Amino acid sequence: MADEKTDEIKEKIREWFSREGSKVETISNPRAEFLFKVKFKRFFFSVVRPNDQPFVQVESQVMISPQHLKLLNAEKMKEFQIKAMRYSFSQDVDLGFVQPRPGQQQGKKPPGPGFVVSDRIYDDAFSEDVLWRTMRRVHSTVDMVIHILNDITGEKAGTVQPETDSGPSYYT
Repeated sequence: MADEKTDEIKEKIREWFSREGSKVETISNPRAEFLFKVKFKRFFFSVVRPNDQPFVQVESQVMISPQHLKLLNAEKMKEFQIKAMRYSFSQDVDLGFVQPRPGQQQGKKPPGPGFVVSDRIYDDAFSEDVLWRTMRRVHSTVDMVIHILNDITGEKAGTVQPETDSGPSYYT
């Protein structure tokens, strides 16, 4: 059950995104005290507080497009992953790579692979300034990792397709 601190943080997050002009969609998930899906600048993010945890996780999952996959051989994929990891380390955020699972359902989005960029804000450090800095850092890292992918494949930057899946990548 959510406590007072969780409720206070939840409201501050919702209010902050609203002031920033971002639509906040609440998603019900039994493994989270709260889960928001927001579009911040160019990308979609999950902002989630897992049950019984003293932090809020901010993350964005990006699937690699079929056009990019056609251009990524094993060597280029390794180069992309190494450069992306180096950049994420320099930004002090987490970056993980998503691989399709056998039997994964095919939907509107590509079956993978992709990547997830995330960071946490612990309760004892939560403020609107920390939320702003975290969102900027995660957003900038997603942007740069896409740029690295485009550079390695020789593709030009495209438009970001809106996600239709409302489930957070945190739980995948």
